[in-house]
Amino acid sequence: MKSTKIILLAFSLILFLVLGFAIRVYLMIPDRKELMSCFTTKMYEVKLCPGGKNYVPLNQISKVMQKTVVLTEDSLFYSHKGFDWESIEKSAKENLDGGKYKRGGSTITQQLAKNLYLTKDKTLIRKMIEAFITLQIEKHLTKNEILEKYLNVVEFGKDIYGVKSAAWHYFKKSPSQLDVVESAFLAMLLPNPKKYSRSFYSKKLTPFAFKRIKRIISDMYQYNRISEEQYFGAKEKLKNFYSTPEQVSEIDSMDSDSDESIDASDDEATEDSLDGADQSATESNSSTESTVEFDSE
Repeated sequence: MKSTKIILLAFSLILFLVLGFAIRVYLMIPDRKELMSCFTTKMYEVKLCPGGKNYVPLNQISKVMQKTVVLTEDSLFYSHKGFDWESIEKSAKENLDGGKYKRGGSTITQQLAKNLYLTKDKTLIRKMIEAFITLQIEKHLTKNEILEKYLNVVEFGKDIYGVKSAAWHYFKKSPSQLDVVESAFLAMLLPNPKKYSRSFYSKKLTPFAFKRIKRIISDMYQYNRISEEQYFGAKEKLKNFYSTPEQVSEIDSMDSDSDESIDASDDEATEDSLDGADQSATESNSSTESTVEFDSE
């Protein structure tokens, strides 16, 4: 009799917790009206308001910037439904093999969900809520609307949120004017913007930043995101883009070292910086890009 009461009590407690979790998730899940309205984001308390002075529509962000972010952060963005299962599987394997959390497999949609509604906590409950919100975002918004909101809210440095603020802070430009090298630099910042932006303030690329930017530019050309003319123009600009004399001498060899690895020994690529890190390697399994209009609005 006593054991039956314990079982019933345990079952009731579990049911109560599940019900509480379900109610919490239901209250947090947004609809299209909420997603398209003005509100303050949860993670960084950024005012996200379409039509506001700090908000920039996708068709006013350079195509090369859009393509660079998609290639580096979520190369299968236009083909998945919110989750990149291949990347998740790879991340899980790396985390298990390493015995600790080293990298995440977050898509752009997942990163948007986290930025809009969640905190930086890395708990199972938060990841479950993130998954539900991700599904709702994919259900209610087009891919270009998702990308637009992501680029308007993502962090590019200390107190620098959104591509409009980033373009002006780093280059005194509007987002529509960003070129290949500038886009590669901004994409390089994304996994850990406060840390990686030190290259800008010191006016000298760290070894990690140089290798990462060089790799991004090579990948953009290899996977047909930029033309040959843009590629060679970017190589020339990189020589004068905070590069040291030693780094300048490496730029001409970019064509032959595109497979160069970038790992934790490269002075900045530490385990806490990889939550949305380089997804461009995924492209090796999908060398042709889906037909996409990056600024069709």
